[in-house]
Amino acid sequence: MLSRSSDPLASSWGRNDPLSSVLLDLRLSGTFFCHSEFGAPWALEIDERAFASFHFVISRDCWLQLLSDDMPEAIRLYPGDLALVPRSPRQVFSSSKRRTGTALDRLPARRLTEAVSALQIAGDEPRWLVVCGGVRLEGFAAAMLGELLPDVVVLRASDAGPIVASTLEAMKHESSAARPGSATVMTRLADVIVIHAIRSWLERTAPAAGWLAAVRDPHVGRAVAQIHQRPEHAWSVAELARISRLSRSRFSERFTELARFAPMQYVTKVQMYRASEILRGERVTIAELATRFGYESEPAFARAFKRHVGKPPGAVRREAS
Repeated sequence: MLSRSSDPLASSWGRNDPLSSVLLDLRLSGTFFCHSEFGAPWALEIDERAFASFHFVISRDCWLQLLSDDMPEAIRLYPGDLALVPRSPRQVFSSSKRRTGTALDRLPARRLTEAVSALQIAGDEPRWLVVCGGVRLEGFAAAMLGELLPDVVVLRASDAGPIVASTLEAMKHESSAARPGSATVMTRLADVIVIHAIRSWLERTAPAAGWLAAVRDPHVGRAVAQIHQRPEHAWSVAELARISRLSRSRFSERFTELARFAPMQYVTKVQMYRASEILRGERVTIAELATRFGYESEPAFARAFKRHVGKPPGAVRREAS
């Protein structure tokens, strides 16, 4: 028979860290990638996308150039490095510093599965091996991070800790070995690496104000963590203030100052994003969902849902089905 651990670290693992609680709300879906081998200098031009894109370098240096309005400097990537581009503007990924390239859809890629394709272009030079792909960042945390993440997050192999380094090495090994099941393993590893890249950036960032500052605050962060852990709870400002170990007035002031949302407005935003995920993944009526989140009527719930999600709950359910 299983029993609850008496070890306080085991029982509180992941719960006392607000950042971990918020990252649990970050969901990845639709991951796909193309494994490419080039034997001659190359340049890929990738159109703007509605999802995050990533580039992983296995052998030989490469360059990534974003073709956005402010045209940031091209980024040099070395073997073992991964670049995550959260908002995916037009970009050129190439063997040398370039601002133009061949459109991706004009290259002879072979589709292996719905999520995996392969591209091989022969030549006389030593091979460049790269993996390019995309992933959808979903959930409330993705919506908030979308406004905060830089144009490119680079996860350097040279700076990686043991866990990240081993994951990058596993991705490199699976890319090169082409063993049975490698495509499936690569898809899972890509998800792990994307989360590591985002977490690495979050750990290096210390904003003075904004949503991330609220998460990091030693008092307000406690309340934020609890809201994300129990979004269906009937929260009140008084209860959240107690969790934060602040007076009600000081908590409201501090929360609004940092998060730029009033506490209950933030609670509602988190709840509506969670409700939208439930609508997409569970067979539940809108009336049942309204009751689950403490609304006295379905219309009141539907109004709050549309205000925060941007569309009525019925539309979200139809899209999912």
